[in-house]
Amino acid sequence: MKKLLGLLLVLALCCAPALAEAGLTDFSTVDLDGNVVTETIFESYDLTMVNIWATWCGYCVYEMPELARLQNMLPENVNLISICDDAADEPELAASILNASGCSFQTLAASEEMYDQLLGGVYAFPTTYFLDSEGMPVGEPIIGVISLDGDAAELYAGVVQEVLDMLED
Repeated sequence: MKKLLGLLLVLALCCAPALAEAGLTDFSTVDLDGNVVTETIFESYDLTMVNIWATWCGYCVYEMPELARLQNMLPENVNLISICDDAADEPELAASILNASGCSFQTLAASEEMYDQLLGGVYAFPTTYFLDSEGMPVGEPIIGVISLDGDAAELYAGVVQEVLDMLED
């Protein structure tokens, strides 16, 4: 049994980077308002910050007000969205958390196609990816909360600028 668990852990760690490199280039899902969303969500922006979270994750809920603040700080060529891992099972709870935090960014329900691509490599919540206009990852993901000191919006804004600079190079 220990050998099997060890093998599964090794496979998960080896496959996670490959899944993350795949991006989100071909998917269909719904947002919390029931609107169909596809990979075209990325086309109008140079960069999209994608925060992946779950309603049961205390740190995810904790950083939501900072993400709401961040949204107002982003340049016009950057979009912020979230993907709620358990939104299909807990849509009312997800909406309640977002509303209580003042979040107005679009939140998507995780779909099977997303798991086959980017989400299959997520091993902790929250995880934040930066995707280009084609849905491909740029830079490194942020795993976990970027800060617990009330300055997460500013820190994320700095990372966004660094990633934008990468796109220009």
